[in-house]
Amino acid sequence: MDASARNAPRLPRALLVSSFVLPRSGGIEQFVDIAARLLRGRGWRVRVLACRPPAGEAKADTTIPTCYLGGSGWPLPVGGLRTLWREVGEADVVVANGTRHLLPNVAAFAARLRGKRVIFVLHGSGASFSTSSFFYHRVLGSLFERLLSRPALRRSHPVSLSRAGVVGCRSRYGVEATYVPFPLRQLPPPSPKPLGSGQPLRIVWAGRLYGEKNPLAAVAVVDRVRQQRPTTLEVYGSGPLLDELEELARDRPWLHVCGPRSWEEIQQVQGAAHLCLSTSLRDATQMAVLEPLARGVPVVSTRVGDALGYYARGLWPFCVEPGDPEAAAEAALTLAASYDRYRKRFAANAHELLRRHREGARRLAELLEPETLATRNGVPASSRAELPVT
Repeated sequence: MDASARNAPRLPRALLVSSFVLPRSGGIEQFVDIAARLLRGRGWRVRVLACRPPAGEAKADTTIPTCYLGGSGWPLPVGGLRTLWREVGEADVVVANGTRHLLPNVAAFAARLRGKRVIFVLHGSGASFSTSSFFYHRVLGSLFERLLSRPALRRSHPVSLSRAGVVGCRSRYGVEATYVPFPLRQLPPPSPKPLGSGQPLRIVWAGRLYGEKNPLAAVAVVDRVRQQRPTTLEVYGSGPLLDELEELARDRPWLHVCGPRSWEEIQQVQGAAHLCLSTSLRDATQMAVLEPLARGVPVVSTRVGDALGYYARGLWPFCVEPGDPEAAAEAALTLAASYDRYRKRFAANAHELLRRHREGARRLAELLEPETLATRNGVPASSRAELPVT
């Protein structure tokens, strides 16, 4: 090794830990990928540690053997402790993702044992699991939180990507979390589509096909909308409700159950839709709402998690109470009746959302940098380049 290499400043190292990563779809998976890109762009060395998927590959630097339990596919690591211990030991900071999974909680405890800083990112709202199984979520889940999640959070710096999660962290775990707006990727521009008086309204629903996301309600909404105007519904995603949706599609030729797609493909179909629909009963950041809204695509959403805060005051009627398909159908029909006018309002709303969430990228990076790294190599933080938006 030559002298210049020996004298070069050591790059800070971050370990991102998540049970699930891309190509599996979801907000946690997207966040891990975005955070890795942001930190690498700011000069960090980044490693990603994840559970080994049952099939296919994971977008991670290393994975550990995992057993997936029950219909929910809950990930239980069954090995890899030496790998985890080594990866934690080589990091300056550990970023754990997902309070209800074993791997990130164990990583947080291991990091504290090794004297490392821990940022624990909460991706949920902390609301009760009213739509889930009593035994799994409300008995085992509560026990898991009491024994593992709460102690892990109290030994970490909790960060929430939603305002709802800040409240939920306080009420559910008794811990204060720092709010950081979800750092959005560079989003492609939409492909605005005119909507003539007799033209079918094209609606897109995207997300996991689970009870709390409530995709069956989207069919009920469009059933009502179609009583007044022709409408099609495209449902994208995978999960335990897939068979039931496919059964509903048998006698509804306007319902297209399209299966899972990549993030890029979802952006394409959302951008080409007349409106996007979200029917969640329980949510936090609501990426299926935030991303299309940040592109100026009209969205009718349920009022859960942070959803209402994504709408300008004049667009509040398009964020309706959960579990009310009549209200969602009425909102969709109102939007369709004055489509050009509302499309312009959604486009103006998108500019504010982009500004707010680009700020999240900078705040996330600053949280990971301790004061000792803020002036690396004698260069003040204020003189370094702005965090790139990826």
